[in-house]
Amino acid sequence: MEQIVYISLKRHVRLDERRISFFDVAEAEVGEEAQPILEKLVIKTVQPSAGNVVIVTVLDVIHALKTEFPDTQVVIAGETESIVSLQPANTPASFWKIALVWIVLFTGAALTIMNFHEDVSMQKVHVLIYEKITGVKNEQPLLLQIPYSIGLGLGMILFFNRLWQKRLNEEPGPLDLEMFKYEEDINSYLAANEKDQP
Repeated sequence: MEQIVYISLKRHVRLDERRISFFDVAEAEVGEEAQPILEKLVIKTVQPSAGNVVIVTVLDVIHALKTEFPDTQVVIAGETESIVSLQPANTPASFWKIALVWIVLFTGAALTIMNFHEDVSMQKVHVLIYEKITGVKNEQPLLLQIPYSIGLGLGMILFFNRLWQKRLNEEPGPLDLEMFKYEEDINSYLAANEKDQP
């Protein structure tokens, strides 16, 4: 009896070994008896000379599937190619690397904010606002500057929609969207570039 298999390829996969199996790159709707066979089915073994980025097309998957199940009818739903990045398993970054990056980013952000405030004469603006409201000229209007500084930090947290690793709500922040667009562009480039290579 002919069996129907619905498959969709994953868009981008990172693997730490050079043997690409069926469920590494594909999602499938199959019967219970076929599941263990597909778990062991190898789509492609990548040679070290092929580099670290490989494109697996739906034709590669169908070919491997047909060798195991010749009477199977394959229905493609979704992606037709998968970009496989071969890289060793992630090792956690050392404390000193994280500390150095954090210090550089913190210092750069602080200098950027201070230079912006100096360019727009924020100190003079605070002095003028304080004088207009209270009628007293104060060169250090801390009553305005402290809430402004706290509000600046809270505004950044709300804008980026993150507090450490936790999201404040379900919506993606601007940084999440930019990273998504960047990864999509890289995937498109890799797919086009790998196809052109022999």
